[in-house]
Amino acid sequence: MVSLATPETVALAKNTVGADVREPLHITDADLVEKILSEHKPSSNPISRSLWVFVGSLFVGFAVIGVFLPGWPTTSWLVAAAYCYARSSQRMFKWLLTNRLFGNSLLDYYRAGKALPLHSKIFICGFIALVSGFSIWGLTRAGDPGFGQTTIVIVALIGIWWVGWKVPTIE
Repeated sequence: MVSLATPETVALAKNTVGADVREPLHITDADLVEKILSEHKPSSNPISRSLWVFVGSLFVGFAVIGVFLPGWPTTSWLVAAAYCYARSSQRMFKWLLTNRLFGNSLLDYYRAGKALPLHSKIFICGFIALVSGFSIWGLTRAGDPGFGQTTIVIVALIGIWWVGWKVPTIE
């Protein structure tokens, strides 16, 4: 993604009590969109771009569900979609950032220094655990001797650790 650290935000981060709590940046939406777009270049491989567009569009669909379904995160899916669109198409990435329905949530994420709210982090960690549990159960039923299950547990723990402790939390 994009780093929006400036001397002012670094000073704010150093002065906060919680190491993983970030203060939002105060720049205009248009400037923020241009800054984000200038730091992302799409892939030159057309097959790769097509895959990124497909996966990004799937994530946008999940974000739409989050608009209507309480408890289902919207911003988390938008961040994933933005990641995909940034690698596929500047036009689609800009559309997502300036979208009337999603743009403000996504820009707030970037303005906050790529931080997520606590409830989103809890949902993401729970979702990782749930999907991993189903995967382990399926592999066990298929007769895997344990190598696949071990790999899933390791990857899931790394994912939960990363989201839970490495991704900053916004209040």
